[in-house]
Amino acid sequence: MAVVLEPCQGCGALFPPYDGPTHRYIGASAACWALFNDSVMLGAHEATDLLPRSRIAQTHVVVPARSDAAFDSVFGDAYGVQHHGESSPQAIQSVAVHLLNVHGIVTGRTTQPGWALGRALRQKGVFHKLTPPPPGSALTIRHLFPGGGVDRPVTRTQFVLSVYDAWMSLHSTTVEQWYERYVVPDGGVR
Repeated sequence: MAVVLEPCQGCGALFPPYDGPTHRYIGASAACWALFNDSVMLGAHEATDLLPRSRIAQTHVVVPARSDAAFDSVFGDAYGVQHHGESSPQAIQSVAVHLLNVHGIVTGRTTQPGWALGRALRQKGVFHKLTPPPPGSALTIRHLFPGGGVDRPVTRTQFVLSVYDAWMSLHSTTVEQWYERYVVPDGGVR
């Protein structure tokens, strides 16, 4: 009997049913959250059997050409942005500050990962919910591993740039305004 795969509500990657913990405001399925934590963050690829039983959705996503490790430091930020959650104040602020952190690093406005995030966190209740790009418009965590429809795994930097580009295609003006208003004042560029 074939197992029906279920899409992660944040990224659209397909996973078998999985009963595990989730984050209280990051909108990842339990299976996607487990893959992120076990395989990517802890490097324990065999910690779950999710990897060989999961796959990418059948959508075409452009893979950024840059494949070095330049943006690996904001990989977790990009995952949090992509898995945007619902409309709680914590989820809205999480997307905003993590996107601002990625923005600062990708644009070269800062070279210190976490600097923009820390500065943006000084403000509470000033961000509004950004409409997320549709699932399938950016690479997923599943694209980092072979198999499951992935011919050539991508790098963390390619994942970061793909998520960043998908969100900036919809919200570049807002992100720039937020960066100028909530990150830069009295802090300059780091």
